[in-house]
Amino acid sequence: MATVKFYLKRPKSDKPTAIYFLMNYGAYTIQSNGNKKYLPLKYYTNETILPEKWDFETGLPIAPTAKNKRTNAIEYKEMKTVLEKVESTAKDVLRRLENDGIQPTNDILTKELDILLKGYKDVALESNRKDLLSFISSYIDKSEHKPNTLKGYKQTKRELEAFAKLKGKRIFFDDVDLDFYMDFVEFLTDKTYAPNTIGTRIKDLKMFMNEAYERGLHTNLDFKKKRFSKPREDTFAIYLTLEELDMIYKKDFSNNKKLEKVRDLFLIGCYTGLRFSDLSRLTSDNIGEDRTITMKTIKTGASVVIPVHSVVLQILSKYNNELPKVPSNQKFNEYIKDVAEASEIKEEILISKTKGSLNYEDPTPKYKLVTSHTARRSFATNAYLSGVPSISIMKITGHKTEAAFMRYIKISAKENAMKLITHKFFNPMSIAK
Repeated sequence: MATVKFYLKRPKSDKPTAIYFLMNYGAYTIQSNGNKKYLPLKYYTNETILPEKWDFETGLPIAPTAKNKRTNAIEYKEMKTVLEKVESTAKDVLRRLENDGIQPTNDILTKELDILLKGYKDVALESNRKDLLSFISSYIDKSEHKPNTLKGYKQTKRELEAFAKLKGKRIFFDDVDLDFYMDFVEFLTDKTYAPNTIGTRIKDLKMFMNEAYERGLHTNLDFKKKRFSKPREDTFAIYLTLEELDMIYKKDFSNNKKLEKVRDLFLIGCYTGLRFSDLSRLTSDNIGEDRTITMKTIKTGASVVIPVHSVVLQILSKYNNELPKVPSNQKFNEYIKDVAEASEIKEEILISKTKGSLNYEDPTPKYKLVTSHTARRSFATNAYLSGVPSISIMKITGHKTEAAFMRYIKISAKENAMKLITHKFFNPMSIAK
């Protein structure tokens, strides 16, 4: 926590002397001997006082008493109020800079205090405070988001930097209006990004603008308008049927232990619905004697309890309830495609794609579309098609609404019809003649 104490420039003077303060806020340098040398801010106020009226121990004017005739009560009260305001302002500036993601320095603090306390104007400082990219850089540096989130923010920053370079000018908060939005979307589209990728960049831009707005850095609300929305298209994701999972399970990978381990981990995901981040943390401690898996998930922090499928039991038994080390998500996604290809998962899938203004269908072998997340989606879809109530599956997947869950699972119109064919609505009781 920052501390402020006031001092006199000439403590032994017989004339009024300037009052300054030292604010310790943690800034330091490392000396050649390895020790820290703290760098407090030294700032001169506009106030002066006779040293004889100053309490050097408290760092404040001497309070008036019956014996102390030299200090006027009104003068004391006014000076104390002014110095308290100066201290409060200094701490407020420090707090605001830190909240804005700006690393405070003595130079920055001095310039800010000069503007607030002395009415100075610093054109460069005011300009930087309104510069979108400067704010984004500071926000990312101070952010405590997860690495993957920061990776996306950095990509959005790079795209905005490239856009600014193309336009030949800096981007200020007030520049981000609907015209800016349309130009930026066109810029990203020309780079042949898919609509969902462009949508992610716009979502990040809106988040940056909102963070800056909440911190009082601008009053531009164009980013909240309905037309300032992120483009999107429905993503295409597959699931593997129970038959296909059985093909993968029965495939012999004894001559390739790497693929065998990835196959086994993938199947556990297919029958538990665990995300990759949680699957990599699964140990025997999570498995109870009542044939359930209990785990607190990383993404949501919620605890889930999952019945252990017979396939999972067989795989766990194979490894003495201690699963092999999970490779990185990137490597896992690479290896699981090899597993699916070797298991003959080769059905051709027509995928609708958009590149720039071009719409087309791309026939792709199904094994090329398998990723670590396919396991979780396969779990949800197969459980639903097998008649497990949606609400029970949602307790495991964490979906908050049935509408969101239904968008998540992947079933065709034919599969939906086959699921419903045994429903009593389509099998009415015989009407008595």
